[in-house]
Amino acid sequence: MRRNRMQVSAAALLLAALFYYVCTPREMLAIALALLCHELGHAVALWAMGLRIQRFRMELKGFCMEYSGYTGALGHAAAAAAGPTAGLIYAFAATALAQGLRAEWLMLSGGVSLVLSAFNLLPALPLDGGRIFSALACALWGERRGLALTDAMGLLVGLLLLSAGLFLLLRGHGIALLLAAIWLLLYQETGRGIVKKREVL
Repeated sequence: MRRNRMQVSAAALLLAALFYYVCTPREMLAIALALLCHELGHAVALWAMGLRIQRFRMELKGFCMEYSGYTGALGHAAAAAAGPTAGLIYAFAATALAQGLRAEWLMLSGGVSLVLSAFNLLPALPLDGGRIFSALACALWGERRGLALTDAMGLLVGLLLLSAGLFLLLRGHGIALLLAAIWLLLYQETGRGIVKKREVL
């Protein structure tokens, strides 16, 4: 029996409904374009390396792709890096275009893409930066030590973000970073090595 190529969790549907309720249509479009560009970066990189996308999943931890096919550590790292790279390119392009067109929603889209890309480059799973770090660490120091280093780095990054988030909250600068840190700590993926099938956020 053929598996469903697209899966959406109930939590992801609730989050999408929340965004629909609190955001205007232009804000929704701005966020959607930033996310689409990020995921297209992953998909193009996988296609260029001859890897096959098996399934798409939308969960509370993000949009994930399962893929199969052989590639080395650099290939896995490149596939993970392609999303933030495409996001950064889009962020600067959208910002430049928004200034010419005086389109506030496009400026917002560029800003969302910039923040998303920078956050995703942090070396902690399940972020793209964590996948890059894991692939390279396993290649340099072996699977067992590489995974241990990945787990330790993810915990360190999460705790640093949590501390920074608490500091900013107490200084009256909002709760966004604190929520991001809690999300990251909740979705830490321990013991995830480079296997035949990988997920890309």
